[in-house]
Amino acid sequence: MPTTSERPPPERTRRLRLPFGVAVAALGIVALTVVAAVVGPRVSTPQQACPAIGYSNLLEVTLEGDTSEVAVVQVRDGDQWQPPYPPDAQVPAIPTSHDGDTWTFTLFSSPRSITLRALDDDGDVLARTEVDVGWVRVGGTAECGGPMEAQVDWAM
Repeated sequence: MPTTSERPPPERTRRLRLPFGVAVAALGIVALTVVAAVVGPRVSTPQQACPAIGYSNLLEVTLEGDTSEVAVVQVRDGDQWQPPYPPDAQVPAIPTSHDGDTWTFTLFSSPRSITLRALDDDGDVLARTEVDVGWVRVGGTAECGGPMEAQVDWAM
């Protein structure tokens, strides 16, 4: 007869065991979810591919007032006046044209402030001014840049 002190051993509860491949896959999914939650907000939109930079900007200067003595209008480009006057084969000139009292310059930058001067036939300076320029984009994009144009009226 069994005594009350002898009890049968408790049955062991069996743990659920997943196959090895399922366990690894589950851990992988959890890890990827955590990485996506941490890194996702930091990833920006894809970069836009920009074309090669090789555009030029047009500056149109219209003279007002007595312009009868003006032979040439120049714009300061770095440390040189453009176009050179008199023309100098040693100094490359930016493309410049004029129609009446309107002078058009092709620039490869878009400075916020420019310096202009008007010369007579002898190359003497008739007037000089510095003006702020309001460039307007006429092509390209804000992200990649593009050609710009500006118009300046100069009262002589």
